[in-house]
Amino acid sequence: MSGTPMTAGAVARHQVHEAAVHAFDAQLAAGSPQAVPTVVAHDGIAEFIDVEHGTSGAWPHTPARIGLHTTEGPSWLLDLTPTGARLLDSPAEVGERLHGPASDLFLAPYRRLPLERLHTEGDRTVLRRFLDWPSLD
Repeated sequence: MSGTPMTAGAVARHQVHEAAVHAFDAQLAAGSPQAVPTVVAHDGIAEFIDVEHGTSGAWPHTPARIGLHTTEGPSWLLDLTPTGARLLDSPAEVGERLHGPASDLFLAPYRRLPLERLHTEGDRTVLRRFLDWPSLD
């Protein structure tokens, strides 16, 4: 279960992230996509991990531990297991890693940028599965 509060503030927070994704879509359609502002991207990554991954149920693949690392500083470590996704608070061994600008790491799970846009370490199949999960259909 997600630890995100179910408040008007949480809804407003999510609307900022949705607006950022839609703004990127409009810019892309116009041929001049811009990076999502860093502060919005950092918060959006954290929210996606907490809400989307935190409420998606069981990880449907072999357990994995993934690191997300922004070039601007913040990083997240995520444990993916049959009980679901769990954010790790302390350093841990990580098998796969995604590195890139916060904007790119924010947009990739929303299927706006391909895996190839990010620097990867480890098994790319695991990373692709991570970016494709949960199904946003």
